[in-house]
Amino acid sequence: MAERDPHPQPPQHALPPQEAQKKIASSLNRLPRIIPVEELLGKDDEVLIACGDQLYRLRRTRQGKLILHK
Repeated sequence: MAERDPHPQPPQHALPPQEAQKKIASSLNRLPRIIPVEELLGKDDEVLIACGDQLYRLRRTRQGKLILHK
């Protein structure tokens, strides 16, 4: 069995750690907001959502899944 190098070199295509951190931070800034379902539904199992002139119904199933209907 071959002995592992205790100080392996990163692949040539790898970003320097500081650049990698900047890239990760930049991608995290583009994530959409996270809204807990309780904030949308409260104690109800469904809510109507207006988007322009369209109405959508967001419903929570008995299994706790969400269904969005137009």
